[in-house]
Amino acid sequence: MKQPKSRITAALLAFFLGSLGVHKFYLGRTGPGFFYIFLTFVIFSGIKFPFTALLGLMDAIKLLSMSDKTFDEQYNQDAQPKSRRDRSGRRIQRENKRSSREIQEMENKRKKYNYDKGVSANPFIKSGDRKYKEYDLEGAEKDFTQALEINPDNVKVNFKLAAVHSLLENKDKSFYYLEESVRLGFKDFEKIKTYDDLAYLRIQPEFESFVSRGYKRDTALNISAPKQDLLADDALLSQLNKLKDLRERGLLSDKEYMYEKEKLSRR
Repeated sequence: MKQPKSRITAALLAFFLGSLGVHKFYLGRTGPGFFYIFLTFVIFSGIKFPFTALLGLMDAIKLLSMSDKTFDEQYNQDAQPKSRRDRSGRRIQRENKRSSREIQEMENKRKKYNYDKGVSANPFIKSGDRKYKEYDLEGAEKDFTQALEINPDNVKVNFKLAAVHSLLENKDKSFYYLEESVRLGFKDFEKIKTYDDLAYLRIQPEFESFVSRGYKRDTALNISAPKQDLLADDALLSQLNKLKDLRERGLLSDKEYMYEKEKLSRR
């Protein structure tokens, strides 16, 4: 480890021997030191008071007005103990980790705020979650369905409805809402394959083909062509009118209406 240089010593050398650049050599600046000597003996050799003496005086004033911290940063970098540099590096790493942790905490708070804000704006999500945990599946299904009427593109609610219908062993609706959740951006495919509440759906013979198609139902195979005499069938017409009435009264969402209508068309 090199001996640290003294700011006062450098200033005194600049004041008394500045014309010869002695202070530059002391500070490890050999190039400027030789330049001072060149100016003194070659350029200003015929002048009784060399110009380099003024430069030395200016350097002395600059060194005296400089703080110890600034001086050390410029001239004593090599004189710092390795352990001190290591401690400084570790301190910077700790500060970076702390900053990253604080940023992550702020991001988590932001996400929680947005979620809480969404729940408060859509109270059916909160009530549906509570009923879901209490295994009130019919109540949860009803609340989640109403939640989708407020926000049909809620990914989590679509996924929860898929799980609820799987528990109720309504495989068609479960496949439908699972497909919707993936279409809207659900990416946790490992959860689909391991989530207990989707166990009933996973044991269905069409589940593998559902997954292989990118979590999409094979509607071309499952839905037959509409019957020509569908509207002539009084019973079916009555059921269709009933579904339409329920939708207009707000008791049936557009998705539920299309799903029930699709079921009728298969008969």
